[in-house]
Amino acid sequence: DAELIRRYVTQTDQQAFEQLMGRYYDSTYRRFLRHCRHQEDAADLTQQLWINMVTKLENYQDEGRFAAFLTRSASNLLTDFWRHKGVVNKVMVEQNDDADLSLIDKMTDTAPDPLENTQLHDEVDTLTRQLIPALPCELRLAWLLRHESEFWEEKQPLRWDHLAELNGVDEQTAWQRFEKLRNKLLAQTQPNAPLLDLKGDCEEALIFLVWTQAQRPSKKQDFTWDYLAGLLGITANAIKLRYQKALLNLKEGLSNQ
Repeated sequence: DAELIRRYVTQTDQQAFEQLMGRYYDSTYRRFLRHCRHQEDAADLTQQLWINMVTKLENYQDEGRFAAFLTRSASNLLTDFWRHKGVVNKVMVEQNDDADLSLIDKMTDTAPDPLENTQLHDEVDTLTRQLIPALPCELRLAWLLRHESEFWEEKQPLRWDHLAELNGVDEQTAWQRFEKLRNKLLAQTQPNAPLLDLKGDCEEALIFLVWTQAQRPSKKQDFTWDYLAGLLGITANAIKLRYQKALLNLKEGLSNQ
């Protein structure tokens, strides 16, 4: 990367720039597509990102971290994109610091990516097998509702084995929890049925809600804080607080590895 940037900046070598762009174009496009869910918007944002790179590279000080530099530039474009659309909750997500954005991308990007390396795979493995399952149920529910339903790819629906792994159980246990809450919900239609206690049934509610939201045929409806709060019967501020606590716990867990 550094050599290609040097050739472009010092020699105006267009071939070097095209080669650099070729390394990262697909991964940046996929990221934009995950967040805005619209091919034309993703293509426009990707094009704008690389147009910006033409001028930004002139002042770029290489420290072997071009990928991180590119990620920050993409994050800024996403923030502007959602702000112009007036989608406040999306702006909030995109305004998290680089560590938060990096964490989000690691959890949502399943395609081969030039930015991936051994350390990233180790961190993802730690997240999915240790840190997320260890979160208290209420925090884990907030985290998984946000990411495993909103950002899940429509062509790669959530699998039972993955959902089970994220909750530290086997597939049979995950299915049993789903069935338990479904039966309780069906019982609500009967006279004098006891009220459902989501707090007391948190593990069952988590499996049921994350699974059903991720299986929705259309992802066009945004998963706003108000929408998620309505699913749980709590305030938007309450689920935001749970989400932020989960995020901090996961970041601290990664930093301690």
